[in-house]
Amino acid sequence: MKKNELINDLSLFQRIFEQSGAASLVINRSTRILMTNRELCRITCYTKEELEESMHWKDLVVEEDRDRLDKYLQLLKANPEELPERFEIRFRDKDRNERTSFITGSAANTNKLFILNVIDITDRKEYEIQLEQAKEKAETSDRLKTAFLGNMSHEIRTPMNAIIGFAELLKTGGITEDKTNLYLDQIINGSSDLLLLIEKIITISRIDSGQFTFNKREFKLNQKLREIYKKFRHLLDERGKNNIELTLQNGKEEEDDLTIFTDPVRLSEVINNLLENAAKFTREGSITFGYYYLEDDNGSGFDSLLFFVKDTGIGIPAEKTRVIFDRFVKIVEKEETIFKGAGLGLAIASDLVHLFGGKIWVESSRGEGSRFYFSFPLPSTRPAKRREVVQSPRKKTIDWSEHEILVAEDIESNYLYIKELLNETRVKILRARDGSEAVEIFGKNPSIRLVIMDILMPGMDGYEATDEIRKIKSDLPVIAQSAFTFEGDIQNGLYAGAFNDYIMKPFTREMLIGVMKKYLEPA
Repeated sequence: MKKNELINDLSLFQRIFEQSGAASLVINRSTRILMTNRELCRITCYTKEELEESMHWKDLVVEEDRDRLDKYLQLLKANPEELPERFEIRFRDKDRNERTSFITGSAANTNKLFILNVIDITDRKEYEIQLEQAKEKAETSDRLKTAFLGNMSHEIRTPMNAIIGFAELLKTGGITEDKTNLYLDQIINGSSDLLLLIEKIITISRIDSGQFTFNKREFKLNQKLREIYKKFRHLLDERGKNNIELTLQNGKEEEDDLTIFTDPVRLSEVINNLLENAAKFTREGSITFGYYYLEDDNGSGFDSLLFFVKDTGIGIPAEKTRVIFDRFVKIVEKEETIFKGAGLGLAIASDLVHLFGGKIWVESSRGEGSRFYFSFPLPSTRPAKRREVVQSPRKKTIDWSEHEILVAEDIESNYLYIKELLNETRVKILRARDGSEAVEIFGKNPSIRLVIMDILMPGMDGYEATDEIRKIKSDLPVIAQSAFTFEGDIQNGLYAGAFNDYIMKPFTREMLIGVMKKYLEPA
């Protein structure tokens, strides 16, 4: 067959048109569909008969893109060379699903007909959108982490500057007693700030890794809130905010107080984080916190508590309240960069509330203060038990001069601290710098009454050393001292069977003496 014959062979062009990998169609000036191929039927979900009977391509195109289609066809008639290689347009299939496509075209039969090729790029477009969203999310996360690291640097260096600086001043000597007390207060306050920051970072990490656990027990709610009130009132006064009125409102008063069953430490942590936030952004006025007791009125089978923390501070712009509980977010304006914080307190509060099974939200507007609420279900409340009131004995001097104890601690500063705490008790102290030395010393000194065992030591650790010592004397009291894990892990069995008791770093003299009394002064 000759070339001219091929050109005039209509059936050949029909087969090429039909077998084309792209969806193709022929339309007239009114966009009525005159001819289609199987690929167009596949992407539109219409049959060939449905498309070619009386349908217009413009009717399939989404309304927002129809004007663009008209302009494309006009340009196709006037000057095809000015058309983009790929013109993006959206259409709807038979099921009304929106699809995205590239179209290319050409005019035929002296511009009376148009041949369009339609390439469906819906999946590709969705992938591009997902990729862009992932990119934006990654960039946002990167910005937040950068801001977080900057905050961390500031939050760590600020108290460290006070700790190191005032410690150096104390070494110079010749300082008055008043200044000495002032410097020591600054060192203690800076250390407390650092410890609080570290605890927040660890809490966030444990929550994110799914390793967080609650240590639930019965306690009196109103009493716990009064303790929080006293501590926070003292904190406000220390920060020079004694002009702020602090008010506690209990939602239910009972003769024996309201007893609830949950984790008091974590509940206090939520309230304290909300109070810290209120204090940070309130220069004057008031802070009010407490709870409402909500009796069951929806058939759920149990009552609930609605806690609140309200302040008269600077407030939060309404459009930013939805991100206030996100990680590392600090809602501050340029002139408010003086407010310190790592942007973790509210995130931790939110996570803990959700783990409790409650909800947390904020109502606020710029310049109108803030009102934070969180709900707290009470699936199990137990009546308070009446307890006999025991008068606290008068403080007496502790004399443990007849006792000999072993302290296993590899860090010199930690050992010196323990030694100073126990100095007034006159207890005899033997020191081991690792687990192996602890076992060796105990083997040579069977009169040892008690062992204070660090967990993480070089070589033989506290677990192994305790196991070896128990082979020599199975009933010897061994107290674990560690900063390696959480109190909840210890109580829930991590140290069960290995040690008689534990004490978490950092600890005070009262905490150390209290746990030792159980074994050196048994009732």
